[in-house]
Amino acid sequence: MAAVSVQDSLNIARTGLQAQEALLAIKTQNIASQNVDGFKRQYLIMYDLPYIDHGAVGVATSQNGTTDTTGVQIGTGVQAAAVYRVFSQGEAIQTGRSLDVMIDGDGFFMVTLPDGTTGYTRVGSFNRDQNNTLVMPKTGYVIQPGITLPQNTLKVSINQVGEVYAETSPGQEVHVGQIQLATFLNPSGLLAVGDSIFVQTNASGAADVGEPGKNQRGYLKQAYREGSNVNAVEEMTDLIKIEKVYEMLTKAVKTGDEMMKAANSMGAR
Repeated sequence: MAAVSVQDSLNIARTGLQAQEALLAIKTQNIASQNVDGFKRQYLIMYDLPYIDHGAVGVATSQNGTTDTTGVQIGTGVQAAAVYRVFSQGEAIQTGRSLDVMIDGDGFFMVTLPDGTTGYTRVGSFNRDQNNTLVMPKTGYVIQPGITLPQNTLKVSINQVGEVYAETSPGQEVHVGQIQLATFLNPSGLLAVGDSIFVQTNASGAADVGEPGKNQRGYLKQAYREGSNVNAVEEMTDLIKIEKVYEMLTKAVKTGDEMMKAANSMGAR
């Protein structure tokens, strides 16, 4: 059997500390984003790293056919493997504002990005730009397909299937557009680019675009916005776990360091 060194345990502890640091960053992002409209909480998947075989499982131990049933496999640590987003429904927050629209169910609003490509978002707090076109707040990105309201619009109505109507005079409404939604086979494969916007990737698959309420797309709720789906109590509990694991790994590093000092001291005599 090959010797296992203290250095091995220090390397394992190092990988564990790095993984906990990644987990802490994700949990911190969740907590910081709990008041961000449409934010979807994230969680980390960890894998163990390859093992070093110091005594192979199943090798013969005698000429009589006996075998080693367990072997001696020593791990080399852990790694952060994947970060998933949980696309469960966030809290419905009533605002009373006619240009606030929430997706009740699956789907994303579509916006035109500066490079002409399409971005996807759960944020439906729309504004009007200088042309009276519906756009995203802050960025001014135009909602797809483009919807422009008449200049004399008094009131905007958006029904649950995305039809947009403008009241141009008391009791007189005109249909001005249709909001569409996009869904993905793997929304966790979308790439987050900031401003609560995602872009399509090979991992997400192609967007399935259509009217709200069809093909598993959610319905719309006017005068509502979607809060985040972060559970603050759960995140705080996880922070305590991270702290405890980090302390234990730090203790393992200190123990390994003391053992190496003792071994070096013995060798110097």
